[in-house]
Amino acid sequence: MSRDDGRAMPTPISRRTVLAASGGLAAAAAVGATTLSTAAAADPASANGYVDVQLVNITDLHGYLQPPADTDGGIITGAGGVKLQVGGVGYLATHLKRIQQGHANSILCSSGDNFSGWPYYVDAQNNEPTIEVLNALGLRFSSVGNHELDKSTDFLLHHMQDGHRYPYDEPFVDFVDSTGRRFHGADWKYYTGNVVHRDGNRLVAPAYNIEYVDAGHGRRIPIGFIHLTVEGCVEGPGFNCSYQPTLATTDLIAAANRSAAALKRKGVHALIVVMHEGGVAGSDYNSGTNPTGPAFDLAAVADPDIAAIVTGHWHCRFNMMVPGPDGVPRPVTEAGCYGQLITEVGLKLDPTTGRFVRELTTATNHPVTRDVPTDPQVQDIVDYWSAAADRLSATPIARQTGDLVRTPNPDGESTFGNFVADFIVWDAAQDGPRATAEFGFLPVLPPKGRSALTTDLPYAKGSGEDGVISYGAAWKSYGFDSPIVTVTMTGDAFHRGLEQQWQTQPDGTVKYAPVAVSRQVGYVYDVTKPVGQRVDPATVTIDGQPLDLARGYRVATNAYTVLAYDGYPAFTEYTDAVRHSLDHEGFVRYLRLRKVVSPPELGRATAANAHHAPAYTPPKRPGPHARPEPPGVRGPR
Repeated sequence: MSRDDGRAMPTPISRRTVLAASGGLAAAAAVGATTLSTAAAADPASANGYVDVQLVNITDLHGYLQPPADTDGGIITGAGGVKLQVGGVGYLATHLKRIQQGHANSILCSSGDNFSGWPYYVDAQNNEPTIEVLNALGLRFSSVGNHELDKSTDFLLHHMQDGHRYPYDEPFVDFVDSTGRRFHGADWKYYTGNVVHRDGNRLVAPAYNIEYVDAGHGRRIPIGFIHLTVEGCVEGPGFNCSYQPTLATTDLIAAANRSAAALKRKGVHALIVVMHEGGVAGSDYNSGTNPTGPAFDLAAVADPDIAAIVTGHWHCRFNMMVPGPDGVPRPVTEAGCYGQLITEVGLKLDPTTGRFVRELTTATNHPVTRDVPTDPQVQDIVDYWSAAADRLSATPIARQTGDLVRTPNPDGESTFGNFVADFIVWDAAQDGPRATAEFGFLPVLPPKGRSALTTDLPYAKGSGEDGVISYGAAWKSYGFDSPIVTVTMTGDAFHRGLEQQWQTQPDGTVKYAPVAVSRQVGYVYDVTKPVGQRVDPATVTIDGQPLDLARGYRVATNAYTVLAYDGYPAFTEYTDAVRHSLDHEGFVRYLRLRKVVSPPELGRATAANAHHAPAYTPPKRPGPHARPEPPGVRGPR
């Protein structure tokens, strides 16, 4: 048979025939025995007359433009336990060009968390380096990841996507890119079908996008891409950086099916899900075993016209076929993180029906190995931003008159802990009367997780720069890229939180987990009394007035404390949260605007007798993942 354009007509494929010919393939595919949807996908004749579409996907880059360290995601495991060294966008670009070469209908997309990077050189520069690199790679679109909501939807959509100035970080509102021009934003768009504004339930971004592929002789066929973001990422607990009290998320499966129905009403029947949510399916990056997680739950029941599901968020690596509700397998893949892998999905589009022939789908995860040359254009961009970060790091932003250090006095107070507690109150006040806090506090050495105080700011620098605080030193001394929040907390909850500085361990010992309080707070403690009775509430004062246990106070702290990361149960009892700066950025702004800062007074906590708070050792500087992990959550970030 032939068509009027001279090309061969598609060979009709009976689903029953294909599944019968493949024997037990559908069942085997559920545990990842193959990357072919059916045996017919390996037969070139079966593809005759169909339009080739190549989907290329990356996920969770997190700004890792330079190759990650071996201990930080730079090594992955393949079949037979083979170890490969991977990552680095210079190498990623080279591999992408090879994979996409010769494919007229190749579409590169991301499953989200492109930015909000752990590396200082991108994080400290508004994550703008990542956007310039993704522009150079030819990214077509991305799902919204949870970390892309770490600042705000305004920052995501107006600054990172559209390139408008973000005025809150003057003078660091934007940076000069590698071409010498002001940052202009992404050359592509963000999408999500299930993140909404609580006020009116409006989506923060479009739910789906439509791309057109060339079917020959001027004909273009639409493909609908359905986008989803991990549930709960803006509500907390379980998430910290992306906590946004004005937003909410809706059900993933319902959102996927809703977008599928909307696209089909528009006449778009070739559908793909790109989601920032995933799962776990073994350790081999190019297969899958024992799959579990939300992505696999969705794959089993979502609209059968969805031909492929590319995922993210869990930083896992797998590639497998999972039967949909009609029994036909479809790929479910995840490409790890930090540029470790590139997912390639091969699809066949029926030009007559406008649908993918799901029985002919293939999928492969390609490792981004470092045994190829780096792409010179992309590597030049990376090198430019790395050098710019070094210059920025050395930029003076304030002077200090004395040491801001974590070394505690006998009562567990430190100049740096008190200084940051005072800063938190200041930061809240920048957002108006509703946000203004009556006092603030900050766990210095929490019972679980990591301390937000990561390095000291000593007066002596040993380099002729005594008393100078640089951008880099300030950025690296405090913070997780976690938001500061103002909440309503009762006096009783705050008092019980102070008591929880002493916690009895399973072996009967008492762990001391000091909390720094702002200058408005004073209290007396007595370590000779039983745990839970060491702070007499009658000794606690707020601005010189006795603490009212029944009253609600507006209190400022970091989000991870109220969201149960730190291990003080009483501090999780709050209402009416208002979100402020990310901790790093607010702290830099505070120092820059103050110009000259001095160590604060100590004596906010006072021992009732000669028995003082136990001594403690400030934590060592944390590793590259300087953010607390979600409590009780396996895998995803």
